[in-house]
Amino acid sequence: MPPRTPVRKTVTAVYDLDGTITRSDTFVPFLLGFLARNPSRIFRCIPLPFHLLAFWIGLRGNDWAKQKFLTAVCGGASRKALADYCADFAALVVETGLRPGAVASIEAHRARGDRLILITASLDLYVDAIARHLAFDDVIASKAAWRMAGDLGATLDGRLDGENCYGANKVERLKALLSNDTPDMHIVAYSDHSSDLPLLTAAGSGYVVNPKPSMRRLAQANSLPVLDWSGGSEPAPRRAVPGFQRLRIFP
Repeated sequence: MPPRTPVRKTVTAVYDLDGTITRSDTFVPFLLGFLARNPSRIFRCIPLPFHLLAFWIGLRGNDWAKQKFLTAVCGGASRKALADYCADFAALVVETGLRPGAVASIEAHRARGDRLILITASLDLYVDAIARHLAFDDVIASKAAWRMAGDLGATLDGRLDGENCYGANKVERLKALLSNDTPDMHIVAYSDHSSDLPLLTAAGSGYVVNPKPSMRRLAQANSLPVLDWSGGSEPAPRRAVPGFQRLRIFP
């Protein structure tokens, strides 16, 4: 009797976005790019340094700060204006801002027929477009709220529609998405950030990508493998992405 061929478990690959797939934060460049297209909105941003200070010294949380910045920069913008900008922004991020190792990992999982899920605290406004470029099967992201303005149609409210997709909330939303899936599914998760430790430890296999020293220590303490997806020295973008820096202000 020939040996039985082992049955391969269904694999779901789950990726964080900022700092994992991309080389840096996307929210701040998104806001700066929209301001560059709409410079008259700069006057709405005068209170933002005070909001940022309140966040940094711990008086306010990241949900509050994210909504303050989104309201000041994009609040009241039409759905069409944002859709046009987000399409351009997503294309630019994919062209200039991805880690080579992340692209190779995504392509390898796709070639094996694995399910691909993008899960991030960044906004669905542009994350959905990035996910389409990279052919993800599902997206879990922080959702921006919209309001109706008579005949003008939907405009951006500036608040979040639901919770910020951050920390333990990622795990809960992933569980909800996968609640009807096969029980023998194997989850592989990738992230660079300490807030995703619950996700990485809950997954069947968790990998820490290009971590900062504090996250590297957490990876070691939790026996999580560390991956380098930088692909050597990362060249400067061929086209400038406004504010595309390594500083992550909002999780």
